[in-house]
Amino acid sequence: MYFYKRYSFFINILLAYLFVLFVTLQLSLVWNVILVTLLFMGISILFYRYAKQKHYYKSIIDNSTNIVIVSNEKKLVSANKTFFKYFKGYKNIEEFSQKHHCICEFFEEEEGYIGAVNNGLGWIEYIVKNSEVYHKTKVRIYDKEYYFAISASILDKKDNLYGIILSDITEQENYKKELEILAVKDSLTKIGNRRFFHKKLDEQILLTQRYHHPFSLIIFDIDFFKKVNDNYGHDTGDKVLVEYTKYIASMLRDTDIFCRIGGEEFIVILPNTTKDKAYTLAQKIRESVEKYKAVLPITMSFGVAEYEKGDDDISLYKRVDLALYKAKETGRNKVVLG
Repeated sequence: MYFYKRYSFFINILLAYLFVLFVTLQLSLVWNVILVTLLFMGISILFYRYAKQKHYYKSIIDNSTNIVIVSNEKKLVSANKTFFKYFKGYKNIEEFSQKHHCICEFFEEEEGYIGAVNNGLGWIEYIVKNSEVYHKTKVRIYDKEYYFAISASILDKKDNLYGIILSDITEQENYKKELEILAVKDSLTKIGNRRFFHKKLDEQILLTQRYHHPFSLIIFDIDFFKKVNDNYGHDTGDKVLVEYTKYIASMLRDTDIFCRIGGEEFIVILPNTTKDKAYTLAQKIRESVEKYKAVLPITMSFGVAEYEKGDDDISLYKRVDLALYKAKETGRNKVVLG
């Protein structure tokens, strides 16, 4: 059909010419045979050129490292060889179509990535209408996650055919995510760093102001930690930090936000927690740490403060930090409310 559309003008002229010769000229049988032979030779040459060209383009597409598919929004029409390197459980597009009507069934819903439906539009229509935007999608195939840059364009409006290219960017996306994690996590203890703490504190203040839920902070540090480094070395000091971080983290809820904000200084954001409950938790941690004695026996000092109306991140942090200072100035290994 595609071949006829492309060369229909030329073929129709040949057929019309042949008809005129037959009807009006009444040529001899020999000439009729010659003309018919020439006609079919011409058509054969066109078919050969078309088949050769089609094979040439198919070879290029099949050898592409990108997934190249053709879809009519309802199902896949064709796919190159690279498609089946990812979807290894299927031998051909017909076999794939028996179980899946759309590749979008494998899309993972995640912010920043194309889903099956976007702003009320199907994914292909959305990409075509926003072609100037760089689109990405997250795909899960056989419990393995991939990331693809994805583009789509119209091939045939009448038959509603679209050409779609998916370029594997998994390595780049994973590297980017690793950098994002490193930017907010402490490299030694693997909990949040100071930057992460301030980000989460701002978020918690906004939530509290909107929904009027209480939240509190516990700040603490290791008593005389400089002596640990001086007497046992920094490697031992690092082991103390790592071990006690894991131990304290085991006493916190999943919703609590635990961060290292200095050398031996830590802070916990406790959502939906009053200062009385935070104080009780701080005492529990203090007593448990004193008894733990892993790597080296240590003690810790604590400050506790609850968000109050009118607080911002600076005023709240100053109040809890002052409580820690008082705990250290009045003998250490204690909890002080701010």
